[in-house]
Amino acid sequence: MIDVSSSGQRFRLPTAPVLYVSLFMAVAAVGEPIAPFTNVAAMEGVSFQHVTGATEEKMLPEAYGSGVAFADLDGDGDLDLYFVNSGSLVHGRGTAVNRIFRNNGDTVARFEPLGAAAGAGGVGYGMGILAGDYDGDGDIDLYTTEVGGDRLYANNGDATFADLTADAGMGGDTWGTSAVYFDADLDGDLDLFVADYVEFSPAHNPWCGRRDLDLRFYCDPRQFQPSVDRLYINSGEHEGPVFREVGGDRGITRKGNGLGVAAGDFDADGDADIYVANDMTANYLYHNDGKGSFVEAGLMLGAALSADGAAQAGMGVDAGDFDGDGDVDLIVTNYQLEHNALYRNEGSWWAEAAFPTGLGEASLNFLGFGVGFFDYDNDSHLDLFVANGHVHDNIETYDPMVTHAQRAQVFHNEGAVFVEVVPAPGDGLINGLINGLANGLANGLANGLAARYVGRGSAFGDYDSDGDVDVVLNNNGGAAALLRNDAATGNWLRLALSGRPGNTNGVGARVRLLLAGRTVTRWVAAGSGYLSTSESVLHIGTGTAATVDRLEVLWPGGAELVLSDVSCGQLLHIREALSP
Repeated sequence: MIDVSSSGQRFRLPTAPVLYVSLFMAVAAVGEPIAPFTNVAAMEGVSFQHVTGATEEKMLPEAYGSGVAFADLDGDGDLDLYFVNSGSLVHGRGTAVNRIFRNNGDTVARFEPLGAAAGAGGVGYGMGILAGDYDGDGDIDLYTTEVGGDRLYANNGDATFADLTADAGMGGDTWGTSAVYFDADLDGDLDLFVADYVEFSPAHNPWCGRRDLDLRFYCDPRQFQPSVDRLYINSGEHEGPVFREVGGDRGITRKGNGLGVAAGDFDADGDADIYVANDMTANYLYHNDGKGSFVEAGLMLGAALSADGAAQAGMGVDAGDFDGDGDVDLIVTNYQLEHNALYRNEGSWWAEAAFPTGLGEASLNFLGFGVGFFDYDNDSHLDLFVANGHVHDNIETYDPMVTHAQRAQVFHNEGAVFVEVVPAPGDGLINGLINGLANGLANGLANGLAARYVGRGSAFGDYDSDGDVDVVLNNNGGAAALLRNDAATGNWLRLALSGRPGNTNGVGARVRLLLAGRTVTRWVAAGSGYLSTSESVLHIGTGTAATVDRLEVLWPGGAELVLSDVSCGQLLHIREALSP
């Protein structure tokens, strides 16, 4: 490959195009066609259009898109949608506001838009969304990241929101990206970690590209100063400032280009750790000392670089137990001609296992952003979804083997080995017939997994309450996609955990199921993938099993609950006891 990134852009020109063709054909040959995920956005009333405000100046944030959340914002028991919009770095938001689509449960036009996002429409150039109950009052609040500062919107209890950014001690002037809630100091309430990307302003926007080809590209992050991520501790004083930024005092001191973040008990010592996916710098794995201070250990433990020791793009990240051994593994999406990295947790160290598990080769020709572990067919094994789309909108002019819009990928887990699910021939036609009248036949013909998107944020949840996990995709400069799952065949169990007052959704709780002779482990998270938030209810496929033999819940504070002979096919509400 010819690397021309020294002039400020990041891409490679192919010297052996036959390699690209052979890789694609190899993936298609081993892929497993299934019934499609159907894009039902138009049918279900989801009419969101993302605005980049792109100019000839090629300002970096325009290429990175924004996030989306599945969350029950009005407390009626079903999943609503919240989309972040961006607007213009030059002219401001204009009409490109964030949007809420309320789920009314109807089978026709299920979602209805709420005007001006019900008070949470955004201010600056929008990026990410974290949905969670930060103040412990029982409803879902919204935290949005923006270029030049973040916003905190408190839920009034009826899916309308009040901007409490200043009152809560938030805001700032950085470029925030992904964020997570977790209980850093084990005091029972939710703290907040925010990844920051680079120091950017429209006034400092260098020219990057190929002057010999008269082509300008978006610069890569190395043309800007990296940033330090932020850690906010929740004081629990809801009549005064709620959060204090303490990262510098708690070990969050390293500069990086943070885009994705995940929180979880990665070392199984009873407290929550942090993983940050950094773009073109080493990823960070912050170990919690049990008191809310952190030590970075990613490089030492093998979770910072590719298998051959290179820093990769580090776009999105998700955590889950893909190999069924009871600990948390990590998936990180990366750039074109880099493979998506799969870090297998080996207890005291991490092994990069993308190629041995089948993910490495299949991801080389794509540029990944949104990502998530999910069990799409309910067979009890975690599968994988990756939203793809290039950052260069003119990539086809100099690299004929790559496109700006790219199809999303779904990988089926066949026992810690992933096989890509290739869209069946005719997926596009089926989607066209279904969505044709609503979307126009031309658009309808290119839907589902066969369609190409400039994919960015993605979220996961059972929006139609039919017992399988659906996917929503926010596309850079394009229409959102709502991918209804039409492929699930196995049984399932859904668990809605209610923790103590400071952590009402049980964020950080571990659930372990003894199921037909094997153990399945899941965790409750708030914040996922790339700039996004998936539903807080745990959806667990159980395969052919109709009963869970044993169900264990380990709450973040250490309390345990054990249930036996739990029937599948139900939504089970589990509340943490207020006293040990």
